[in-house]
Amino acid sequence: MSANQHLATDYENLPRFFPNPPLLTSFQAGWSSIQLAHYCQPSIDIPEVSNPQHSIAISLGHQHQGCDLEFVSEGRLQTISYHEKDFARGFIEIVPANSPCGIRSISTTQSIEWINCYLEPTFLAQIAYESVNPDRVELLLTRKKGDALIHQIGLALRASLETVGVGSRLYADSMATAMAAHLIHYYSTRKHFFRKHEDGLSKQKLRQAIEYIQAHLGEDISLIDIATELGMSQYYLCHLFKRSTGISPHQFLIHQRVERARLLLKQPERTVLSVALECGFANQSHFARCFRQCTGVNPNQFRKL
Repeated sequence: MSANQHLATDYENLPRFFPNPPLLTSFQAGWSSIQLAHYCQPSIDIPEVSNPQHSIAISLGHQHQGCDLEFVSEGRLQTISYHEKDFARGFIEIVPANSPCGIRSISTTQSIEWINCYLEPTFLAQIAYESVNPDRVELLLTRKKGDALIHQIGLALRASLETVGVGSRLYADSMATAMAAHLIHYYSTRKHFFRKHEDGLSKQKLRQAIEYIQAHLGEDISLIDIATELGMSQYYLCHLFKRSTGISPHQFLIHQRVERARLLLKQPERTVLSVALECGFANQSHFARCFRQCTGVNPNQFRKL
């Protein structure tokens, strides 16, 4: 295939290029701002393909040894070596949307493990609108760059998907917003700076946000749902809400769900599972973990107090 020819694919179709299916994906979790796939493969051999989403790969390790990876972009080859000590440094790779790129492992290893995050260009553009220079956002092709924040966001999203799965939209949106702002500031072709807001939400907007969250506690609400209700962007909402309350919208939602659960648990005819589901928790395990974090005891212990 020549440098001017490449395949078009997307995050849902990319797994067909691997020998093994992903260990975990968000594709059925209802996420909209970001998608995630966790891979562990014996080898990589992806032809030069383009993806309509920005792709951020977070390296997690190669079993027992390092690995040499050969990247090809528009016919140009680049070989990058990963060593065992590199994986603790949180290296990432960024392939901008619609940029043809191929990758092949050229050294023998038992397994190659990584997380891929996918962001829509329109989502980055929405976040960039809050910056001082809200021009078109173009990300830089980036190879083996240490970035602890992106690495931690990827791990946090994977953990949320593993433990909560469906029912984690607000958390995923919040993490996606933080990742997008970071990418725009540090990995775009032009420098973007975000305005610092000293004040929080107005009393009216804060009350409106709280009332919306309380009215939809049992639902898998998203950050964009709340932002649309308030007539502001997700980025603006995240920052001003935390400035006003000291916690993120997702943390506030969890606290409010736990408070409602405390009232329902006082009704002896209610099962713990029914309370968990009515309050919007994904399952009983998720409910118990959040309840303990907020109260110091699990739901059954709370009933005995």
